[in-house]
Amino acid sequence: MKLLILLTTSFPYDNGEEFLLNEVNYINGFDKVLICPCNLKKDSVVTKKLPDFITCIPLKTVDKGRKEYISLLSKPYILDEMSNVMKSDSYGLTKAHEMIYFMKRAFEIYRELLKIKDLDSADEVTIYSYWLYDAAAAGVLLAENLRRRGIKVLQVSRAHRFDIYSEFAKHNYIPMRKFILENIDSVRPCSASGADYIKKQYPKYSNKIIPAFLGTADHGIKYGNRKNGFHIVTCSFMVPVKRLNLIVEALKLVDFPILWTHIGSGPLMDEIRNSTLNLPTCVKAEFKGQMSNEDIMKYYKDNDITTFINVSSSEGLPVSIMEAGSFGIPVIATNAGGTGEAVYDGKNGYLLDVNMSSQDLLSKLNLINQLSEEKYNKLCENSRKIWAEKFNAADNYKEFYKEISQ
Repeated sequence: MKLLILLTTSFPYDNGEEFLLNEVNYINGFDKVLICPCNLKKDSVVTKKLPDFITCIPLKTVDKGRKEYISLLSKPYILDEMSNVMKSDSYGLTKAHEMIYFMKRAFEIYRELLKIKDLDSADEVTIYSYWLYDAAAAGVLLAENLRRRGIKVLQVSRAHRFDIYSEFAKHNYIPMRKFILENIDSVRPCSASGADYIKKQYPKYSNKIIPAFLGTADHGIKYGNRKNGFHIVTCSFMVPVKRLNLIVEALKLVDFPILWTHIGSGPLMDEIRNSTLNLPTCVKAEFKGQMSNEDIMKYYKDNDITTFINVSSSEGLPVSIMEAGSFGIPVIATNAGGTGEAVYDGKNGYLLDVNMSSQDLLSKLNLINQLSEEKYNKLCENSRKIWAEKFNAADNYKEFYKEISQ
């Protein structure tokens, strides 16, 4: 039997990892597919429907407490990592503690994976972690165990943002990176810039690091529209890194009619909503709250949207931009992470420097408002064209699963 084990954080439970909904329908090349969410809460609930050919096995990890920490210190690869981080800088002790906790979680996940009965009848196993983090480390442990049993194993991991860029991690440290890269078969960052970043940090493993774009489904072409008013849309979790406050500040300076629609919720929702109370009379803001991916796609299809905006200070390669592009909506975005691989300045939208100001955003809004109809329509056409060439889920995921199932 050819078995695929897909390790997620919580999917198909709770909110988050929504973009996996686009991917799982294209899984192919395996006799059996298991999805194992590794970090569920006690009150987690199923929120996404899986295709019938996929079985979900939620991992109920068990914390063995202090005994676990003691046993970890007998592992040579953990002692090596500890020695290196203790020598690194003044945060060495803190990093060592973080690393030990990281590996404790990896072993908790590993022990639960060993209980999967299908492993006993598998001839070939592909271990696929969606994040290059603790589940990937657990995958290394599982792969080693299966190979000892004579089972053919391929281990692969995607990587996105927090699991790539160490400068966004606490004390600029992502635990056990060398251990994972040394043992894993392939790492597939979601952007070329992410792949280059890991290669630069760990050139020894460059041959294992190959970018693999995510993708979104084709829901039809709508194209951007200015004829029925200037309508901007944002879609994100409402947290500081998304910098929605910069959009509010730019809109305070606008002197032409604009409707701003934000899709998504989060801890800053009340603060952002209250900050829009003093916008000029020509500007209207509405907050849709949390919406299912299906409802978001329907909203894009049913409404006239002029431009999609993302002003994050940090990104991987935003799926939200791919989704907007699939409809032919131009994008204004900060050149963060791999965003420049989806937004080509002046072709399908406009890029802003990561250290942008609200005035910079205002200038792009004015530019789109003042474009000739011919030039604006070209932005829309290019937005759809770039999506079709680079981010079509049918193409990207079929190729990905063809590669990892061989």
